[in-house]
Amino acid sequence: MICELCGADVPRLKTVAIDATVLSVCGDCSRFGEEMASAPLRTSTMPPVIAQRLEARQRRMTPKDVYMQSGELELMEDFPQLIRQARESRGWKQADLGAKINERASVIAKLESGAITPGDDLVRKLERQLGIKLKERVQPIAVKKQAAGPGITLGDLLKDKEGAT
Repeated sequence: MICELCGADVPRLKTVAIDATVLSVCGDCSRFGEEMASAPLRTSTMPPVIAQRLEARQRRMTPKDVYMQSGELELMEDFPQLIRQARESRGWKQADLGAKINERASVIAKLESGAITPGDDLVRKLERQLGIKLKERVQPIAVKKQAAGPGITLGDLLKDKEGAT
């Protein structure tokens, strides 16, 4: 066993309180504190807040396998209608929604008309405020590869185009 104060490897440790800190120390280091009768019972190894943060950190640090995902998140084609329906169902005007997500009413009007496409930050704000999903998982399209051999080249395309004119 190793002394928590000096690091010496000893066969037996004593439980000592040194400045309100309980340590397991060797016989030589026990003179720096008051010896306790028995080791205190620890109710938990760490506070729950720290344990939660460590678990969240572990999830963030775990590498994600990009090949395991079934598709990529993309903006839905009918996002203007979804935004308008969610806003109207709450009885909000475009200015009300704009004020809630810190955007101008003109931006909301352009989104609902489909004149502009929202960026990721704006999509997150809209999803959070309206309680809807604007992105969907899209399956990747499999691309067929041509067999190795003489394929069409740029020169072939130019020859075809010149011959057609």
